[in-house]
Parts: sequence; C-alpha cells; structure tokens
Amino acid sequence: MVARRLITGLIALASAVGIGACGDEYVRGAGVYSVTTAAPAEQTTTPTPIAPVQTTDAGGTESSEAERLTAAQRRAVRDATTAARSFLAGYLPYSYGRRDAGSIRSVSPSLRSTLARNAPRVPPALAEKARPRLRDLDVSGIAGRGRVMLLAQIDDGQSRYAALLTVQRRGDRWAVGQVR
Repeated sequence: MVARRLITGLIALASAVGIGACGDEYVRGAGVYSVTTAAPAEQTTTPTPIAPVQTTDAGGTESSEAERLTAAQRRAVRDATTAARSFLAGYLPYSYGRRDAGSIRSVSPSLRSTLARNAPRVPPALAEKARPRLRDLDVSGIAGRGRVMLLAQIDDGQSRYAALLTVQRRGDRWAVGQVR
C-alpha cells in the first residue's frame, strides 16, 4: 500500500513537472494554473528527498514510515503539513476563481503578492463545475528543520493533479513560499 502510494506520488510529480514546462495555459487534466515564485532562501542546503517518505492522508492520519526522521524533523513535517493544509484551504478556491488572494492563509508575503497580481486562469466553464479537494499530502523532502517540500494530490471532480509546495519556517510560524 505504501509502495503504491509512493509510486503514485512520484508519477504525479513527474507529470506535474512535465506539464509545468508546457506554458501557462490550463488544459483539461493538466491541473490548475499556478504561479511559481521562490521565497528568499533561508538556508543554503539542498533539499534531500527522504525514502521512504512519511505520508499523511487527507484525513490527517500519518503512516509509520517516520522512524527514519529525527524528532525535530517530525515536528517540522507536522508543522509544515498543518500550514500546507491551511494554505490549500484558501488557495484551492482562489485558483478556481472563487476567492481572492487575500483569503489565503499560511502564505509568505512574496507569494501572496505574486498570487494577487496573477489572477487564476482556469476557464470559468471548467471552474464552475469543479469541486477541488485535497486527496493526499505527502512529504517530498526536507531541507534542515526550516524547509519541507510536500506533494499535494488534488481532485476537482474533472481531473486529478499534483502541486508541489515548499513550506518554510519564518520565525515561529510556517508558511508556503512556493507552489508549482
């Protein structure tokens, strides 16, 4: 089961990366147009994928593959996952044209301003029928204790797609600084 989820996640990530190189147009089945912006790097370390990854399903249930993570890394993953869920609760409606960027929580100031400048491009006919929801949230990698990459698997009733979120610690809180 875990291996199947990992393979599914990797396939979704590979698909998202390939689709991301296709331009800014929304294509049915390709996912939601999103803006990629890099927040200032707080660390110079390269993110290191962890295998097997800790997985968290949409209901918040964590699997037991986390034994390879330190206590600090487990806390970082937990806090980053909480921030990512808060972000997605506002970002998904925003990306379908149902809310403005100001309603998105747990987002870095630079990403918020980028999202506010770049309105979503999901065609209204597709957005009207869609009901986006988070299906799964998996850890993709950890860079120290201050940055966690999470792969969100989203289903809008018409298509399924993945979004890669970079969540960074900013002082005492966590915020999404990049979404692809």
